[in-house]
Amino acid sequence: MKKILFFLLFTFLFACNTNSYNTAYQDYYKYQQIYIESLLNNDKNTQKKALKELIECGKYLNFDISTYEKKYKLLMSYDKKEPKTQSKKTPPKKITPPQKISQSKKDAFKKYIKIHSTNPLKISIPSNKVKHFTIKRKNVYKEVIDIPNAITPKFIKRKIGNITLRIAQFNKNTVRIVYSSNKPFYFKYKILKNKLFTELINPQQFKQKAQIKKTSFKRKKIIVIDPGHGGKDSGGIGIGRRYEKHAVLAVAKKLAKELKKKGYIVYLTRSTDIFIPLKKRTHFANMKKADLFISLHCNIAPKHLKSPHGIETYYLSPTRNERAIQVARLENKEIKGLNYLDQRVILNFLNRDRIIDSNKLAIDIQNGMLKEIRKKYFVKNGGVRPAPFWVLVGTQMPAILIEMGYLTNPVEAKRLFNSDYQSRIAKGIAKGIDEYFKKNP
Repeated sequence: MKKILFFLLFTFLFACNTNSYNTAYQDYYKYQQIYIESLLNNDKNTQKKALKELIECGKYLNFDISTYEKKYKLLMSYDKKEPKTQSKKTPPKKITPPQKISQSKKDAFKKYIKIHSTNPLKISIPSNKVKHFTIKRKNVYKEVIDIPNAITPKFIKRKIGNITLRIAQFNKNTVRIVYSSNKPFYFKYKILKNKLFTELINPQQFKQKAQIKKTSFKRKKIIVIDPGHGGKDSGGIGIGRRYEKHAVLAVAKKLAKELKKKGYIVYLTRSTDIFIPLKKRTHFANMKKADLFISLHCNIAPKHLKSPHGIETYYLSPTRNERAIQVARLENKEIKGLNYLDQRVILNFLNRDRIIDSNKLAIDIQNGMLKEIRKKYFVKNGGVRPAPFWVLVGTQMPAILIEMGYLTNPVEAKRLFNSDYQSRIAKGIAKGIDEYFKKNP
């Protein structure tokens, strides 16, 4: 059995404060996180410092930073208008500025990738985290590996027998490696000390290898469930003085049980009637390294609307839909001081791949809920929509927000506090999660 192995060495140089492109990207997104947090905290001084670094890094990385420049000029203009006061304020945390790099070093950074036909195939990667998936269609077989926080400005294409190898920049911070063929082939990889090793066998030899039984360990998926509001924040108050915070917590607990039965690892941002700030909810999900973040809420209709009803599922994304914007405003009451420009900056920060995955998750969960609930109850399909919900800002995984029904609708207000109806919502969400992972393992 002949093994075909190639050696690739990635050299990523230049950064804002080191000599690597990888660190440049990491610093760029680090400053974005600092800027977003300063927006939410209304910390103008930190905003200006973070924006200055974002602009400098963005110019070198050739990113579109026009929104950042506009915001920076606006903040600086406020400084000129406002007279200086003698009041002492706690100084913001110092942000280390990126070091500029000399032209001679830039010229030396032109060799990004070297390919050698030595064993084994070895690729230096920024961390031990990569994403691998397989695509199988008629006469199309692909093995894909995504390397996060990496960059290669040079496109690579090589033929390895009947297999084609391609390496290219997939998005701003991901390098994609694709092995493709019109026939099945055997492929495996492993990571040791930030080195990616891959192994190929020609399509002709695939049948022999396929007969060998393979065992693999699949990590249990981690789900974070976020019952909205809580404590001093009651959320919406509906017909009969029914509080949103109580309904969503009840459904969250039932959903947690359903998911645990299916083998998922489940965490709740709150399991009692306590108040948790929005940014701490997403931080909790990131700390748990969750695969999905699901925030549960109930809808409240404006007084001028005649008792609307139905279930709606939202994912974080810019939108011009006035209805979605109105719903988001109700859920975003905790966040103050975010004008339109601030919102644009934050939404531009979003990772496009995560928006797409969140949209897919929202569709599967919406369908799962409707199928389960409609076995006994009539419920309107309110649809899947993009909206700027700030509870979803900062999540590092697909994230959605579910509006389970209207507390201002006399029928749905009673249902949302009915144990059977709550159980059906929970089962529907769990089935939707199953369906999502079938399509996106």
